[in-house]
Amino acid sequence: MIQVRRFEPADRDRWDAYVRAHAASHFGQLIAWKRVTEQAYGVAADYWLAEDAGRITGVLPVFLKKGREPQLFSAPGGMLADAPEVAAALLAPARERVAREKLLWLELRDQKTSWPGLPSNDEHVTMVLELAETPETQWKAFDAKLRNQVRKGEKADYARTWGHEQVGIFHRVLLENMRDLGTPIRSAAYYELCLRELGEQADLLVITRAGEPAGVMFTMLHGGTMTDPWASSLRRHFTYCPNQVLYWEALQRAFARGAKRFDFGRSQWDSGTFLFKQQWGAKPVPLHYQYVLGTAQRFPTLADQKGGFGAAVELWKKLPLPVARVLGEPAKRLFPEVL
Repeated sequence: MIQVRRFEPADRDRWDAYVRAHAASHFGQLIAWKRVTEQAYGVAADYWLAEDAGRITGVLPVFLKKGREPQLFSAPGGMLADAPEVAAALLAPARERVAREKLLWLELRDQKTSWPGLPSNDEHVTMVLELAETPETQWKAFDAKLRNQVRKGEKADYARTWGHEQVGIFHRVLLENMRDLGTPIRSAAYYELCLRELGEQADLLVITRAGEPAGVMFTMLHGGTMTDPWASSLRRHFTYCPNQVLYWEALQRAFARGAKRFDFGRSQWDSGTFLFKQQWGAKPVPLHYQYVLGTAQRFPTLADQKGGFGAAVELWKKLPLPVARVLGEPAKRLFPEVL
């Protein structure tokens, strides 16, 4: 018989064991991400688990975003459940809360499973490369153009450095690149918090040329998959193919750490980032954003989001870096649901 109850601190090890063993899980469903989100955004967690005969059969990690239109949002990866009936049982208390508190919706983010009976936005995919048996075999699988780009980058003598102590450099490069794209980011302290909570499974890669940082990547090893939630290269180095060097180094690290897959992260179908990841041999895995609608009449689309923030994006691109650094922290805190 399925029993659903709230998460308690004593459940942590069992919860994490369930998440790590589940093929559709995301590192954001680990309890470490609960602590990151609570500390970094000040939001209240509302975590639920389902049990059958004392065995966990599903988890629902959600948070409350307050404001003019309060809403519930899930941790990255959304809900995990062994069967649709478990998912339905887990959703019952969330449905009741959405109705009782007149919330905008419950948003289940970045799910690899589409649960029946829920409105679903399927505009996103994540790009996953099933790794070959060896780095050498993987290299031979790339087309000639990609291999030539990597070789060109290697001739530029990039130095490669791994380690948590690179967080200051990582943040500086990420800040500049995301400013150029019109997107604010959190302060370096946020990424320090992520590294501290995620532990040794998380790492930072920095590549430099002639002593100047050119590209950075945050990696996380989870469930046999290495993923990069954040990566950036600086445009002034593009002549020397820093992105290609960055990802080839990360793939070799994935092999060294025993990963079976490399997840290049979320993209929209046929976008520029989609095509960049596709050239490495990565295949699209659909991600389902699903909703329990409350006061909202429909779920949001990418067109809605782009239309609402178009002017702000263009303005952000023009900010001096010191200003973007200062304003990024309060701006990003307004969107705790975005990884």
